[in-house]
Amino acid sequence: MDTTLSPTDLAALINRCTGVAVTGDQVCFSQQSFDELGVDSLGLMGVVAELQRNHGMSREVDVAPDQSPRELLSLLTGRA
Repeated sequence: MDTTLSPTDLAALINRCTGVAVTGDQVCFSQQSFDELGVDSLGLMGVVAELQRNHGMSREVDVAPDQSPRELLSLLTGRA
């Protein structure tokens, strides 16, 4: 199980699970929330499920639509 994701990998996962085009730069540098990027709550649930299933994310991690992909990456890498 892969527990590390690069910004580009997370962007690709978000794109695949939600259909919303997100770049690695947006993951690294943008403070845009999932809502602002156009990711709805159902899409975000799909991202979280994928991360839990295949990337070792704890089920206790809570991700909200008002958080950014950058915040999610920080949670995944333990920097939050």
